[in-house]
Amino acid sequence: MQALYVGELELVGRELVPLLEQAGYVVDCGSPDPARHYDLVVDNASTSATEIRALVCGLGRRAAHYVLLSGSRVYPVCFRLRPWCEDELDVALDLFPSLPPEVLAARATERELRLLARGRFPITILRPAEVDGPNAPDSITRWFVDRVVDGGLVVLPEGDLPTYRHVSAADLARAIVTVAGRTEAFDRTLNVASQAMLGYWGHAAMVRDGLGMPLRYGYVPAWRWRAAGLALPMGELASSSFIESSPVLHRLGWRPGDTFEFVSTLARHCAEHRQPGDMAVIERERQVLHEAEAVALYTPALQSAPSLRHETRQWSLRGWGGRPASLHLERMDEVQSFPSPLVKVCALALNAAEESFLRGEYEQQGDRTIGHNALLQVLQPGASGVACGAMMLPLATLPCGDPQCPWCRNGHHAVLGIGCGGYGWGICTTPPSHLIPAPAELGMAVLLADPLATLIDALSASLANDPGPVWIAGRTFEAALAAWLAQDAGRPVLHVDRREWSHAEFPTLAIDQALEQLRTGTLAAPTLAVDFTGCGDVTWPLAQAMTAGSSLFVRRRPLGVPHGIEWHEMPAAAPSRALLEAAIDTLQRWSLFRNLDARVGPAVPLDIHWDALLPAPFSLPWLEGKS
Repeated sequence: MQALYVGELELVGRELVPLLEQAGYVVDCGSPDPARHYDLVVDNASTSATEIRALVCGLGRRAAHYVLLSGSRVYPVCFRLRPWCEDELDVALDLFPSLPPEVLAARATERELRLLARGRFPITILRPAEVDGPNAPDSITRWFVDRVVDGGLVVLPEGDLPTYRHVSAADLARAIVTVAGRTEAFDRTLNVASQAMLGYWGHAAMVRDGLGMPLRYGYVPAWRWRAAGLALPMGELASSSFIESSPVLHRLGWRPGDTFEFVSTLARHCAEHRQPGDMAVIERERQVLHEAEAVALYTPALQSAPSLRHETRQWSLRGWGGRPASLHLERMDEVQSFPSPLVKVCALALNAAEESFLRGEYEQQGDRTIGHNALLQVLQPGASGVACGAMMLPLATLPCGDPQCPWCRNGHHAVLGIGCGGYGWGICTTPPSHLIPAPAELGMAVLLADPLATLIDALSASLANDPGPVWIAGRTFEAALAAWLAQDAGRPVLHVDRREWSHAEFPTLAIDQALEQLRTGTLAAPTLAVDFTGCGDVTWPLAQAMTAGSSLFVRRRPLGVPHGIEWHEMPAAAPSRALLEAAIDTLQRWSLFRNLDARVGPAVPLDIHWDALLPAPFSLPWLEGKS
């Protein structure tokens, strides 16, 4: 078999060519040979419509399969809580002149290939996230390595920083070999990305751990950063690299490697093979930081001198309603004083309520400490009567029902972390009436109690009404809990989503396939549906499948549902102490015959807290502070 690789060999080519040779290909590198017919053409060089036209015309019809390495820059540069999918962009239509030149060029290249290849040969377009490796010219890992090795200080601008993904050159090469000659990949556009959702903090932390060297952060005002002409690695393209890896690749057998192992290994390689970097840039970053710290932030009329800075272990996770990228971790400069009972936040789970708050879907605005679902350890009980060292869950809903509660005396209704400050603290206080004992045998699975309480409150009456089928949309941990509640009520359950997903416990059917089976009589219409996706492409067909008079439960108001379907919005947090205690009792009963640990994801370090809003299917991650 003949293969042609067009592009630089240094990064992807040096990984790809040996893999192709192992697969039985004879590889040409460079320009196409007029005398040869190629079973595979890999184009890693064409970055414009003109270049792709020249290569395709030079090949004629002498290609059995053409693979173009495009890039994630075809996606808009904007903040998202969910990664970009291939079907969210149509490059044949989205070619507006106002787009940035690099975005317009990437989309035009893909469009030109589709037009030229029609009727000539099948194509596959791979859109990799930012490609990282030892020879990457703009390696983001090398950027961090240079700063960690040179004193361990990383200077960042204050404000919103992007979430992104990257992919190793080796993983990209394996993806190319995976799709080569596979009819399932013909005429498809596929994203290629690593498993990890990265931020600058989390990426730097992995580099730190890989090198075993200390790491410090310094922050400067954004205006100072821009005035000094400084730039972050990947720059404006970081957000466009926040993409979802293609399900087609997974069905074909491709799997990305372990991100932590890749970054750690690459960091050590970069440290051992230091390149002559631009030390002037690092010095300028630190000069800007020095200038920023030299400015005294105090009011002369009230203070004779700036307050001394203190190193503390206290932190606060803060966000601004309506600004998704505002979620950030603040380390306390001074020790905070709280009344007893004093509690330590051992774990914090960010649920749909926090995501809705950051999206601006609640009326509440402003900056506040977020987080309502936490596992607390009592440090100083005071006169509360609670045992020192006891593990507790908080009731995050106001009022709690205790007339003596200092938080609830005015009868104000709110959810901590949404309507007011929450439990995103390292150390804080909570009235005894808001503390509920957490059974030790549940471990971190006790964090499921608060969202389970909201489901019990919303679904119990409907589940008891009739024995009809229950359809559950989405792959969240709440979908698993709702399924268990329905099974306990003797109701048949079907999981649906935009696409079909295989799962050992909760196989999920594509909503279009479910509707087709409903029309052919293979499936019975649901009398109860629960939608955790918030996606109109799922909610509308889900509601269409329901019988008149059925109930649809959602996390946020749907764009519209057919006439005769009653929709209900589920509460954001456990509405009462009794429901939270009932949820804990249910979890204890389930733990005897169900694997609750599989519903709780791994601990996410505070420095990469965005991972907590992007969980693995049917699992709830939780934030953990090591300090």
